[in-house]
Amino acid sequence: MSGWVSKSGLAASLCLIWCEVAPAQAPAGIALAAHISSHSPAGLQFLCGLQPPYGEWDPLAKFIAGISSSGYSLDEDQRAAWNRHAAVTSAGWANEQTRYLNRIDRWRNRTLDRRWETDVAFYPFSGPDAANVLSFFPGAHEYVMIGLEPVGCVPAGLADYTPGYFSALRRSLDAILTINYFRTNDMQRDFNADNLRGVLPALLFMIARSGDSVISVTPVTITPWGSVERRRDDLKGETNGISIQFSDGRQTRRITYFSLNLQDSRLRRKPGTMKYFASLPETDTLVKSASYLMHHANFSTIRDVILAKSRLVIEDDSGIPYRFFDQGTWDVRLHGAYSAPIDLFSTWRQDDLKLAFDSRTDVQPLDFAIGYRHLREANLLIAARRSR
Repeated sequence: MSGWVSKSGLAASLCLIWCEVAPAQAPAGIALAAHISSHSPAGLQFLCGLQPPYGEWDPLAKFIAGISSSGYSLDEDQRAAWNRHAAVTSAGWANEQTRYLNRIDRWRNRTLDRRWETDVAFYPFSGPDAANVLSFFPGAHEYVMIGLEPVGCVPAGLADYTPGYFSALRRSLDAILTINYFRTNDMQRDFNADNLRGVLPALLFMIARSGDSVISVTPVTITPWGSVERRRDDLKGETNGISIQFSDGRQTRRITYFSLNLQDSRLRRKPGTMKYFASLPETDTLVKSASYLMHHANFSTIRDVILAKSRLVIEDDSGIPYRFFDQGTWDVRLHGAYSAPIDLFSTWRQDDLKLAFDSRTDVQPLDFAIGYRHLREANLLIAARRSR
């Protein structure tokens, strides 16, 4: 990616934004108060932006994640609310690890050839699900995630991390911590709620809970000429996002989340974003719980991008249809079981995939649920590109 600012320039990028309007509409250098209603009759006014309390991102990420509040002095009500938040989210994360992430780690170690690893992991239709892409591709240095949901903001003042805020945050995370995917309709509600705006808090939560330290958070945009630049008032951006630098203590990595509709008609209006996709190096790509969108004719562009750019594709049956993985180009391996999609997506049954699961003798078991199916009903397709 081009156009990144140095660490010394990151502080200048952490400007407050007005949650009620697009960032470009907020006058430069002016912090605008967003009205966020609460359960109290009087409502609540607070600044919501891209600057954490006291300017440090890692204490905030751990605070949001329910890991530690040691960086902050809390009043009695906040302390009680945070203690409850910590207890509930710790239990939820333990469930996520036990039922999903730890099993993914073991499966990956015994299944994936390290020769397939690339520096860039690509996760379209992701929402804010950083946990799974970090588990499937822990060796990547850059993670590119794409979802419909807005980037959003965090309360800039410590006093605004109220019981209502923590409750809204937990509600937004309930599905991922319970069934390991975000529901689209829930995200439309939760990430546009009065007490919670956008996916940034959820991303911080997952990075911190994954054991990493957040270094910086930078608003970015894809320009009309295809570069990724720090968002600023004098730059015309085409697709907005957020870049989060984080470290496991050994290496620094980066997640960049873009808010983008991947439908063909929307992408045709964004030539710079298509140039950005074309500029990506080879990627390892994850697709899960993707609502079978790439089975539709009007999501062919992103399907073609994945097939052109990926060295490795890991997906459940909601991703790219089986028939698009040409056997001369891809070494395809199947794991788990396949019968049909759940009733909501029954239109997208793949008879050729069913035949492959039934007839191939090399189908491997899968000891975790993935996508919309439960354990022993779930499936993964692993497609590794043959030598070009």
